[in-house]
Amino acid sequence: MAMTDPEPPPTEGLRERHRRRTEALLEEAALQLFEERGFDLVTVDDVAAAADVSRRTFFRYFATKEDVVLADQPRRLEELRHALAGRPPEEPALTALRQALLSLAGGHEQDRELLLRRAKLMRATPSLQVRWMAAQRNWEQAVTEMVADRLGVDPLVDLRPGVIAASTLASLRIAISSWVTGGGRGDLLAMVDQALDLLDGGLQEGVLQPGRPISAQGGTLGTPGAPPR
Repeated sequence: MAMTDPEPPPTEGLRERHRRRTEALLEEAALQLFEERGFDLVTVDDVAAAADVSRRTFFRYFATKEDVVLADQPRRLEELRHALAGRPPEEPALTALRQALLSLAGGHEQDRELLLRRAKLMRATPSLQVRWMAAQRNWEQAVTEMVADRLGVDPLVDLRPGVIAASTLASLRIAISSWVTGGGRGDLLAMVDQALDLLDGGLQEGVLQPGRPISAQGGTLGTPGAPPR
């Protein structure tokens, strides 16, 4: 009889659930304070007190208060890593990354309100914008390495991993930014899919006709520069 891997101890599951609850509690307490007072006027001690935990507990979860607003970044990068690793090995790298990013966009749609709250804070806080830009550079480097591993090449020699990573992440970022600017209206998954379509020959084939820009909500807009409706 084939042996199966043993189930993880129940205490590990309980510990993980407790960790997630505490992290979520800290995130919510911090966001509420940032929204009420402004990011720069809230201290780590304020957040810890609002979450009814010690300062030491806060630092077990987050290194800085900026990290609370960007708490989803490491999680989503890990989700992308798993999604890309799960794609068929024979699938072209650009297609595999596209499908992995689309699965990630679905998670953004589920966390709509939280994403919009974070985006509003970042627009109002220069220090958060700087941290977000640094996070984007980390993403690009990480995805470049993922694609290089998939292709079996050295990203310092082969241009393809860097180009694939930079172009697909830019498409994802622009689609999400348009969705956020529109207040989270519209189908984010369709918007990301449409943005990624442009990388697959869409721009070269003349999808963007003069005077007929693609709408952030899908389709085209009749007036150049008109806001999404």
